[in-house]
Amino acid sequence: MPLFLVYAACAFASGFALRLVDPIVLPVAAHFAVTPAVAAMLNTAFALPYALSQPFLGPIGDRIGKQRCVQLCVAGLAVMLAAGAFATSFAFLFATRVCAGIFAGGLIPLVLAGLGDTYAMSERQVMIGRMLFAIISGQMLGSVVSGFANVAFGWHSPLLIASGVGALAAIVAWTAMPAEPPHDGAPPASFAALYGRVFANPKAGWLYGAVMLEGVLFYGLFPFMSELLVTTTARSAHAVSVETGIVLGAFGIGGLLYAASVRVMLRRFGVRRMCLIGSAVAAISYAALAVSPFWWLDALVMFCAGVAFYMLHNSLQTEATELAPSARGSAVALFACGFFAGQGLGPLMYGALLHTAGPRLSLLAVAVALVVLGRVIVARIIDRRGAA
Repeated sequence: MPLFLVYAACAFASGFALRLVDPIVLPVAAHFAVTPAVAAMLNTAFALPYALSQPFLGPIGDRIGKQRCVQLCVAGLAVMLAAGAFATSFAFLFATRVCAGIFAGGLIPLVLAGLGDTYAMSERQVMIGRMLFAIISGQMLGSVVSGFANVAFGWHSPLLIASGVGALAAIVAWTAMPAEPPHDGAPPASFAALYGRVFANPKAGWLYGAVMLEGVLFYGLFPFMSELLVTTTARSAHAVSVETGIVLGAFGIGGLLYAASVRVMLRRFGVRRMCLIGSAVAAISYAALAVSPFWWLDALVMFCAGVAFYMLHNSLQTEATELAPSARGSAVALFACGFFAGQGLGPLMYGALLHTAGPRLSLLAVAVALVVLGRVIVARIIDRRGAA
């Protein structure tokens, strides 16, 4: 089996587990008698360990081999998802999400680094864009399946389904992963040396700061989407879980459209204009959420936001693979660290903002911040490509 397809199976499993909890925040809160804000921290429990494990998993992948690290992590992810499905307390469920986040931390970043090892820069953004099909499909189906499975079988069922997906990916990874080329015989570089190579590039600080802010702005709202829909549609928390899954899944569908048309977009707009357009569309989308009265309109808006997000994010991903070619696993893992740190911090910031300023002012403030982010990305990262 081609290495690309093996990587795609692992990336799909990681994506499926990532947004799994968003549609079941309210049922989990009711089951364990905790507030929705506390239940929403299950996303932080996954995202922050995912982020914090990156500074270790990236160099480990550079030292022992990216492919072996991927094999171990996808198996661990499947086990932790299964354990969460049988949780008898919120604390235990929280702990399984922490462990699942750590194992998931070795998947997508090292998959992208592996693509960087395989493809030249001229073709890399397209191949990473194609890998987005697997990643986004997993995220989209994770949200949608979670919503429907919760209504049909209860909140445990999405975790069991995700565990099955992870187990299949683990079987593929352990049986079909091509042999990794041997190292050149030189002793493995230390963690400090690997990160020294990354930060020797002057764009590194701007890139990592930008992707962290991107994670906060785009994903911080996701755990509160059910609460937002309950407020705007006056439906019950249980009934709105399906709509929540569809609305969040629409974000992924937008990403699939981007992945299908990435070559055309690059040829038509170029990276610079694509980032500026993406930030503008994202700002308009989040501003529209502030005034949308219907869940199906929210789904349409999130579809547009998904296209816009991947216009920005895929450009940043590609830049990360070229920060330090001799320490590519470390560079891309630190990129994921920043991104998921942003996703982990996002619910904390959104929760405080939404419950003090209200949804309209909060979302309008995010829209302004997205415009600024797009301009920073272009000025400090894209326009400096040749100077790196």
